[in-house]
Amino acid sequence: MSARTRRIPQASAGKGTPTIAASKKRKAAESPAFQRTQTSHSKAGCVFRAARDYLASVYGEPAKKHPVAVRSKIVKAEPADNVVVKAEPADNVVVKAEPADDDVLDAALNGGGCDLSAAPSSSAAAALQLEPVTVLDQLIRTMLSQNTTDATSIRAFRELKRRYPRWESVRTASAANVADAIRVGGLADVKAERIQVILNYLYETRGGELSLEYLHDEPDDEKIKAFLKQFKGVGPKTISCVLLFALRRADFPVDTHVWKISLALRWIPKSATREQAYDLLNSAIPDDIKFDLHVLLVEHGKNVAGNDPGAELRRIASH
Repeated sequence: MSARTRRIPQASAGKGTPTIAASKKRKAAESPAFQRTQTSHSKAGCVFRAARDYLASVYGEPAKKHPVAVRSKIVKAEPADNVVVKAEPADNVVVKAEPADDDVLDAALNGGGCDLSAAPSSSAAAALQLEPVTVLDQLIRTMLSQNTTDATSIRAFRELKRRYPRWESVRTASAANVADAIRVGGLADVKAERIQVILNYLYETRGGELSLEYLHDEPDDEKIKAFLKQFKGVGPKTISCVLLFALRRADFPVDTHVWKISLALRWIPKSATREQAYDLLNSAIPDDIKFDLHVLLVEHGKNVAGNDPGAELRRIASH
């Protein structure tokens, strides 16, 4: 085992004393406020749909902005015989790409792609090269978004991929060099170490294959969550983003925008943490609108002051 590799313990499924987190979750679920919230959701499930429809009328349909983000089974197509497949660059080659427009990259890096046909050719080419296209890409992209803004995390991911086009190059590079590549995103030393721990773990346990594509074949979301949460720095929001955007599962990530708007609309108890909000909202929001509602709430939060839901959303939520 290399010096940079840290063995990841397996999740325990044995019986025993409930964890503190489990006890808090149970108490939150048993609270009168939560019971009232659940009753309200069960009686008026259309509230979430109405909120989704209203936000879509303001910001546009998410499916049009993220046409690749199809919430269905992924079909892996083999390249046609007459298609020329471009070879990956060697590990020691640094690929230089023209900077893509921030709006194109923002769409590409935050939810399964963008409509590249509508983008300028140079931006489209750069976005194609630098957007997350695999499960591992999405995991690391989301890790880079922690404790920073979208703009800086986009630049961090873009620079990391520019310097190291292949994850094997990131794995074998010095931690200092990886940290330097993602410096703009903040907490660079911590994030670089955590990324390399994951890459080294995959290298040693998957026969040198740096890939998480096999998770597409795992039908049990809970098993995927148990596997990913063993890595330091991979929390509920990061895992949920991987499930929704990379694996196309019906999951509802709760970031700061979603959490604060949900609190303001009283969709969750005022004492609910982000982790508790994740459990409550995922159990209440219909699967078929989780992708749309998440994307729209995040966009709304970015476009209003203080994550204020606004009068119309408050009116919808009050029914």
